[in-house]
Amino acid sequence: MTEQKKQNFLRHFRPIHLSTSLVLYLLGSGFARYLGERLDYQVLFLGMAWMICTQLGFYLLGDHFQNPFDTGLFSNLAAKPASVEKTKPELPSPLLFGSVSLLSAAAVLGLILVIQGSLNTASVFVMFFYFLLYVVLVVPGISLDLSSVGEIISSIILVVIPPALAFLLQMGAFHRLLTMGVFPLFLLNLAMILVLRLKRYRDDLARKRKTLLVRLGWVQGVFVHNLLVFSGFLLFGLSLLIGMPFRIIGPVFIVIPAGFILIWYLSSLKDGAPVHWPLITLLSLVVFFLPVYLITYSVWIR
Repeated sequence: MTEQKKQNFLRHFRPIHLSTSLVLYLLGSGFARYLGERLDYQVLFLGMAWMICTQLGFYLLGDHFQNPFDTGLFSNLAAKPASVEKTKPELPSPLLFGSVSLLSAAAVLGLILVIQGSLNTASVFVMFFYFLLYVVLVVPGISLDLSSVGEIISSIILVVIPPALAFLLQMGAFHRLLTMGVFPLFLLNLAMILVLRLKRYRDDLARKRKTLLVRLGWVQGVFVHNLLVFSGFLLFGLSLLIGMPFRIIGPVFIVIPAGFILIWYLSSLKDGAPVHWPLITLLSLVVFFLPVYLITYSVWIR
């Protein structure tokens, strides 16, 4: 396998999405630790391994069927014409084999958790919901990826379920601090997805892909993005009023200037401002990932 082929194959693993899930999984377990729960690290890592195997398995399965999970920064994965894939019949086989292997490993890890008695009703429901959402995004015939709700489902998969699963495996029940810490991140992640899809808006429109941004139109989509960013930071502020410790949420407010710059810049595009995609991408990544890091760091250093 050439170096170029290795790089292309590694892109199927979507390192940004994988990193997002891992950090947010740690955030969920960090909240359990912050609330005084003594962490069971064996269960922690088994749950993490199950999540990773399920995630990567569905990434490869979607790419095998040319119905990929959100490609994020690696949009070229979804842009390959079918004729290119047909000239390389050897590619689908390793993708399908890898998917089956990873999903089988996830099944084994889930069985181990059951045998150990580490699962409760809530965690089983969350795991089933996680699996089901991937099915409705990447399995041909039922995929909702291009139904204008695909972005919302993607954000739930990447941002909501990982911390919920980690928290439930340790605590066994939800807590309002987890909800107050995660829901604003869900809004910021959805805003980031809209920005990343803005770059290929014309291509999606030409190919009649019914993404959320295409449904809204790019002008209305920018408005929704700005509203999501504003709402996310507003909810962080409101969480302080209903009991969230300032030492956890307080650091995220240093990201507000980057959020306002991004809102201002995107709003100026409709007035003919030049488009600088590297700047837009960088700001959108900062507005989401920096709060994730700051909150995760805060709940773990206690």
